Amino acid sequence: MTVMTEGLLLSEHARRRMHQRAIKPWMVDVALRFGEKIHDGMGCIRNIVTDKVLENTPYEHLKERLRGLCVVVSIADGAIVTVEWFYKLRRKSLKRFSTRRSLKNFRQF
Repeated sequence: MTVMTEGLLLSEHARRRMHQRAIKPWMVDVALRFGEKIHDGMGCIRNIVTDKVLENTPYEHLKERLRGLCVVVSIADGAIVTVEWFYKLRRKSLKRFSTRRSLKNFRQF
């Protein structure tokens, strides 16, 4: 079952996931307009928001908030199947060394 929300054709699953993951309709709209489109080979297109795609757009100042947002759209009917966060993209930079490793190698004299 699909429903229209603010001009977006959402499946019931996508509507529930938006609510659970605190994703607003305007965020989905940004992902659909500017997100990098990747075909997943299963009849859907993933729109992924990265820092690079938001450069030189009106939403550039919202990089921290939108980074890692993924909106999955069905090719067949154009409905949004689900929305999710890619948490590996959410982190700005990966730490090279963990705190635990640093403490393990630290010697006390």
